[in-house]
Amino acid sequence: MQRRPRLVATVGFFLLSSCLTVDGPSGYSERVLTLASIDMFSQQEQSRTGKSWSGDWQFRRDRLELIDATLRDLRPDIIMMQNAMRRAGSVSESDKMILRSGAMNRYDWRDVKIENLSESGEERLLAVAVSKPLKHLNIPEGIKNYSQFGVDGHMVFYPVEADGGAILVFDVQMPSRIDQSGLWYSLLEEKITATVKEMDSCIERVIVAGYLPFEQESRRFKDFLSGLGLKDTGTGLCQSAERCQTASPENGIFLVTRGDESPSQLDRIMTHKFSIVLSAGANFTRVMETTEYKDAYGLSRVWASQRYGWVARVRLPVCPSK
Repeated sequence: MQRRPRLVATVGFFLLSSCLTVDGPSGYSERVLTLASIDMFSQQEQSRTGKSWSGDWQFRRDRLELIDATLRDLRPDIIMMQNAMRRAGSVSESDKMILRSGAMNRYDWRDVKIENLSESGEERLLAVAVSKPLKHLNIPEGIKNYSQFGVDGHMVFYPVEADGGAILVFDVQMPSRIDQSGLWYSLLEEKITATVKEMDSCIERVIVAGYLPFEQESRRFKDFLSGLGLKDTGTGLCQSAERCQTASPENGIFLVTRGDESPSQLDRIMTHKFSIVLSAGANFTRVMETTEYKDAYGLSRVWASQRYGWVARVRLPVCPSK
C-alpha cells in the first residue's frame, strides 16, 4: 500500500513575481531547488507495547527502504536529516551507507555527531547531503559549524555551492521542551546572524530546516522570522491543515509513541521571505504492509519515520550587490 505524497499545489511563478515590490531582490538563482527535511527517528523512544526497538536495525532497514523509495521519486538537491544513525565500528549498520547504496549514491554527505548512545553502541547525527552539481564547500578555519541548545537541542550548518554562489544550510533539532521555545528561537536567530556575518554571506541565501516546533500564535517565532527576513515555506499553502501535519496519528509509529499529542506541523523548511516557493508540504508518507512487528511493537504496517518529513521546491534570491 502506498500513500500519495502530500505536496501542496504548485503556485505559478508569474503570480509570485507580480507580487514582489520594488524593495524585492535584485535577481534569482536560475536553478529551482528541491529541498527535503526528515527526522530519521533514533528509535530511542519506546513503543507503548513496552518492548524497546533501540538498536533494531532490521526495523530500521525496513524504514530506510521507504525513505529510499521516496528519495528516488523526489531526487532532492539538498536533504537535511535529523537523528541519522550509525553503529560505532559497523560498516553495514549506518544510515549513510545504506542510503548511499541506493537513491543517494551520488550525494555528497556531511554529518556531525550529537550523541553517543552507550547502551546500543550507536551514534546520533545531524546530516546534510547534496546532489550534483551542488557540492559542499569547506568551512573556513576558526568558524564553528555546530551549536547545542539546552539539553537536547542541536544545530549544524554547512555551506553549499549552487549557481556559483554559497547557500548556508542550517539543520536544526530544537530542544524537546516547547515551553522554552522563545529562548531557543532567540539563540537560533543569534547563531544564524553571526554565521552569515562570519561567512561573508547574506540572509537571502539561507535555508533553515528540521524539527522546529512552536506554540500556536507564538509571537517569538514570528519575531524570529521577521528578524531574519525568513518565511515558512508552507505559509499560504496549508489551507487543509492535515496536509501539512508532520506529526499525525495516521502514522502508526507516531501513534504508538506520541498518540496522546495533537496533530501538528513540527517539521518545516524556512527560506528568505522573497524566495519563490513553487510547492511545499508533508512527504515521506509511504507505508509498508507487514505483520512482522505486530507483537513486538504493535504495528501491522511500517512507516518511514515517527513523523513525516517536509519537501519544498524553491528559487532563492541572489545576494544583494555590495
